[in-house]
Amino acid sequence: MKVKGILLAILSVMILSCGTRKTINKDELVATLNDYTTKVDGNTALKQAVSDGVLTDLQGAEDIGTYKIYVDYDKQTNDLVRVRNVEKTGNLRDENYYFKDNALVVVIVKSSVAKEKRIYLNKGNIISSSNIDSKEEDLLLSKAKRFQSEYKSN
Repeated sequence: MKVKGILLAILSVMILSCGTRKTINKDELVATLNDYTTKVDGNTALKQAVSDGVLTDLQGAEDIGTYKIYVDYDKQTNDLVRVRNVEKTGNLRDENYYFKDNALVVVIVKSSVAKEKRIYLNKGNIISSSNIDSKEEDLLLSKAKRFQSEYKSN
């Protein structure tokens, strides 16, 4: 009887020590990420680098517009915080990529011809998105990786 009680106690401790898996409340996480983007947008202490250029057609033969890229980073840690890509091709497209702890957390795209698009990520996985299809999601995530790689290589 004592042995069963001891085994039951050990088994209980083992089960409880493993803990339960905490589920992520997506709405709370989205709200937290929105607060973070607002904080970043208002942070005047960030260092900024700017580059610009010309957009061409797929063949590279004809100029179709311009772009300007703003890279905001923390002065002390050199961590990338935000990349803003503004493209003008007759229409205005303003893409904002927000990074936290070296990971992409939010993408916001504003356009003069479409509804605002948003992607929220947690640990590299999309947790929420709005007004966007999977093809454009993939394109924006690829651009974010490219921007981040270019920043790290400088």
